[in-house]
Amino acid sequence: MKRIRKFLALFIIASILFTQQSCIGSFQLTNSLYSWNKNDIGGKWGQALVFFALVVIPVYQVALFADGVVLNTIEFWSGGNPLSMAPGEIETKIVKNGDDVYKFTVEANLLQVEKLSGVNAGESGEFVYDQVDDAWSYFGSEGEFKLKR
Repeated sequence: MKRIRKFLALFIIASILFTQQSCIGSFQLTNSLYSWNKNDIGGKWGQALVFFALVVIPVYQVALFADGVVLNTIEFWSGGNPLSMAPGEIETKIVKNGDDVYKFTVEANLLQVEKLSGVNAGESGEFVYDQVDDAWSYFGSEGEFKLKR
């Protein structure tokens, strides 16, 4: 059992290191949550109480995790954070990794990925953010799945 836990911990750490690629990112979701508490909650006692509740419930931890693992990775590869974009704003980036070339198209709450060259050229998929469920979903030729927290 200890070996499995140790392997799982190393796998999670390695996954985070390889997906982050030394990208700090803007942490837009966490900053928006902090800004909401600071600006929309009246008085320092109310702000302190709401902050404490959001730490205990783990709202800040979930927002920080979502920023660090999902949104900042998208921001690194695409150059923009989907949560910080205005409706109708579109950014496109071409990324080359060895012989593989990818096209990333980012809109508010949407990331489209298309493989332009290399093995499996022409494959595409998209990550869509559902504000009602507060979750990202992937749709592509490999299937559909929801990214869970």
